[in-house]
Amino acid sequence: MKKDPLGRGLSAILKDIEEKGSTRLIAIDQIVPNPAQPRVRMNEKGIDELAASIGEKGLLQPIILKRKEKVYEIIAGERRYRAAILAGLREVPAMVRDVDDKEALEIALMENLQREDLNPLEIAAVYERFVEEFAYTHEEVARKMGVDRSSVTNCLRLLKLPDWVRELMTDGKLTQGHGRVILSLKNEREQKRFVERVLRDGTSVRELERQVRKKADPREPGVSLLEEALVKALQTKVNITLRKNRGKIIIEFYSREDLERLSELITG
Repeated sequence: MKKDPLGRGLSAILKDIEEKGSTRLIAIDQIVPNPAQPRVRMNEKGIDELAASIGEKGLLQPIILKRKEKVYEIIAGERRYRAAILAGLREVPAMVRDVDDKEALEIALMENLQREDLNPLEIAAVYERFVEEFAYTHEEVARKMGVDRSSVTNCLRLLKLPDWVRELMTDGKLTQGHGRVILSLKNEREQKRFVERVLRDGTSVRELERQVRKKADPREPGVSLLEEALVKALQTKVNITLRKNRGKIIIEFYSREDLERLSELITG
């Protein structure tokens, strides 16, 4: 049985809305976009194609709204809203829900993940909102999304990349994997040098990892293999320093709960 990538509880929200909610027509000039919309950029070509389909067949799926003073704010369906405007519709089928900001954000994120994937930085920005605004732990976010806790932590770490690297990722010129490798380089000059290699040579993530490791790691191969094994086992960044058979192991953590998780793994 295929696992729900969004978690059973979260997926049930939209299903409940669509199955039990009542649809009504709302004037399009009474609808406003959601400023918390998870998607930063939208595919304009995709919206044009959707507008053409709406012009021919109508808007088949309702937009989900919430009352906001004298207007209705979009919870989910901004692409459909924009396409409906292009298609010349004056009113659209919609469902109005009474939800708080947290639930509205959950629904918006879920709808985007199900119907039009967010890029990793957009997902990270939403995860950050859950953590900063709603005091979710990384574990709670992971449970909501139906993913591993390490996936949430690693995704959030991408927000620490320089703006110019994040811009390249948003434009699709660098992948999330490239971003994680670049993040391991603390010197921005080195980051630029390796990014230029990726853009010039089309360097894969695995090859970039090898190049960065070769440059930064003069140790014997056995130490690197041990370090990689620890990274895999602990699901976090690990650094081994070895000099004349003595040294230290540095294990990084990114939150109090991350520290507790690592402590449980190490102590059993």
